[in-house]
Amino acid sequence: MFDWRETRNRNFVCEDDDSVTITVFLDKADQWRGIRDEHITALGYPSADAAINAIERGRVEFLKIRSRASNTDWKPAKKGGYYRYRNGQILATKQSSRGYWYMTVDGSLIRDKWFMSFDAAARYADSLMP
Repeated sequence: MFDWRETRNRNFVCEDDDSVTITVFLDKADQWRGIRDEHITALGYPSADAAINAIERGRVEFLKIRSRASNTDWKPAKKGGYYRYRNGQILATKQSSRGYWYMTVDGSLIRDKWFMSFDAAARYADSLMP
């Protein structure tokens, strides 16, 4: 069991079984997310309790945090969305008619992955490539 404590800035912090610090915080999109060892939860949660419960139950996907500067590598695509080349492959993100973002690698759809923003989709795309 994790021993969470609330900090002065209203984040929640604990150490996991490997003595690695995990922080749960409210992001700019008003979603609660977790950070662990330079990785961030792929999804945001509606409350701190929901994020903490997901982390404790191991039901989260942590993605490698990338620097904001790498967003500049993404270029606008002629038919909407953005693309970039990475390790000889073409990564692309587009926004659906419902407003969610999805991605493709070399034209193949990454199934069951929808994102609230371009930044979230780009972060996930970058986490797939070393």
